[in-house]
Amino acid sequence: MELAKPILSVIYKEEEVLRELLQELSVEHLSESFNFASIQRYYSREMGEGLMKIFLSLEGLIKKEELVSFKLWAMKKEKEFSLHGRRRLNIDPGYVDESHLILASSKKRGGRLYLGKGVYAEIEYLFLYGGFRALYWTYADYRDKRVMAFFEKVRNAFLKELKTTKHGNELRLLSFTEY
Repeated sequence: MELAKPILSVIYKEEEVLRELLQELSVEHLSESFNFASIQRYYSREMGEGLMKIFLSLEGLIKKEELVSFKLWAMKKEKEFSLHGRRRLNIDPGYVDESHLILASSKKRGGRLYLGKGVYAEIEYLFLYGGFRALYWTYADYRDKRVMAFFEKVRNAFLKELKTTKHGNELRLLSFTEY
């Protein structure tokens, strides 16, 4: 069984909508909010101006094969929080493991691998030489040093969690298969 730490990035405009989502989740680590120019250009037509983005990890672990279900869950949540057919949240799931940060997407693109049910996986970081390294296609916001440092912290917590479960501590597995 291959395990990973589930992560999310969330683009939002209204803090109360973000808070409502966060109340439904068991958040382990939460980044500061970022205002990236790249998200303004791409998402403002649908979601409005003044968008912010946060990154988070969830308590517990997932089986890597759950990534498709995790993405379908995120798409369902986006619809639940929509208003008048427009998303108020953009939720991108993925995971961190020993060697990578992987994101799930519903969009086909060159370096993405098809997983099934309309979901693709893309490697954003490789862990090399003591830290995460961005790749040629890594999104601009994921290249930000503060974001990379956040995910290195998440990776370290994941490795510690893996080690404690190997020593007999209870493993908390999250499942998104019902979605």
